[in-house]
Amino acid sequence: MPKWLTKDAPENDVIVSSRMRLARNLSDVPFPTKIKKPEDIEKVHDCAKQSILKSPEFTYSRLSDMDALGKRALIERHIISSELSRKQDSGLIKSSDESISVMIMEEDHYRLQSLVAGFSPNKAYSDVDLLDKMLSDGVSYAYDERLGFLTSCPTNAGTGLRASVMMHLPALTASRGIERISSMISKVGMTVRGAYGEGSAASGSFYQISNQVTLGVTEQEIIKRLTTTVKTVMDYERNTRKQMHKNLGIVLEDKIWRAIGVLKNARRMGYNEAQKLISDVALGVALGIVPKITSSELYSVMMDSRPAIIAEQKGKMTPQQRDIIRANMIRKVFNN
Repeated sequence: MPKWLTKDAPENDVIVSSRMRLARNLSDVPFPTKIKKPEDIEKVHDCAKQSILKSPEFTYSRLSDMDALGKRALIERHIISSELSRKQDSGLIKSSDESISVMIMEEDHYRLQSLVAGFSPNKAYSDVDLLDKMLSDGVSYAYDERLGFLTSCPTNAGTGLRASVMMHLPALTASRGIERISSMISKVGMTVRGAYGEGSAASGSFYQISNQVTLGVTEQEIIKRLTTTVKTVMDYERNTRKQMHKNLGIVLEDKIWRAIGVLKNARRMGYNEAQKLISDVALGVALGIVPKITSSELYSVMMDSRPAIIAEQKGKMTPQQRDIIRANMIRKVFNN
């Protein structure tokens, strides 16, 4: 179970996590797309280490020292991006529970991130803002009085803040309401993406809702818009769940209990199948159909059973061996 994934998190029948990410660059070093001198690259790393590693809570790693499996596991835990994992000069600073982290030399010099269980955007922002203050005490940021923080991609300029919430939307997915929601929230500068962000597909009815606009608005305005948008989507999802249960009745309940039957008894299971079945059970928990298991427990086993995370813990293995281990993990949870 990820250490940051706490039990009884706010609104966790619909919301898995809240995340805040800040893009920052040094004022006196070329942006990563233009940087050429090795000493400039080392300066980017050293500035972050000198500012943040003063706290014993944080550790630093060079991604070039990690194997492919370790990088993939970090991606699956939403700590780093796929882009960062492919870069030779990249680094990572993270807290012991991985709730706070800094990606070094991705698209920007720094991507500061905070990850919090449930619907807690203000807590997530407070954490990443504190990290930003730690870093800014020792460096000078690329900043323009008119434009705000300068970034490699113009869409991140201004506040540099990407605020997002991971939502479980099985009812809206089943009723094909995601397109309607996406069209609605785009009018207020928000977007719907897959579980791994821009360019990724939705899996198991899990989606990210995040802001598109960072320029010309304050951090507080971004968080307020996100909060209002997420609450609206949350209400749509909950109402659609109730309507589905009312309309389908025993048909929906049968689907949920069949999912439990497979999860309790399967001896081999691929991750996509596991995620879909766990999503069905999570819907049953939210509707009060399934007792004695919580949304947090379901999210936890779903995350722990991801391919690279299993391999990181158990060692390299074939996909078939991994499917057996995944099924064993899930059976233990459901049979307890």
